[in-house]
Amino acid sequence: MQLSRSEIFEKLKDILISADDRGIVDADKYTEDSKLVTELGLSSVNILYMVIAIEETFGIYFDNVGMSDFETIGDVVTYIEGKL
Repeated sequence: MQLSRSEIFEKLKDILISADDRGIVDADKYTEDSKLVTELGLSSVNILYMVIAIEETFGIYFDNVGMSDFETIGDVVTYIEGKL
């Protein structure tokens, strides 16, 4: 699957919207610099959902990494780019 960085970001944004069960963050304000926990307020359950959705959406698997390895949305986009 060949996707541009912006296409990956847009798909990831959709996943994050779904993971935000409280609906507290305006998706239009998501940037690659948005911090997953401190700005977006994702809980461990939200993050688990996000990981599963990323794996299904992009057909990749997270191996040998923890969510502490990803501080921002951009960190996740970079990881996905590398796996694709």
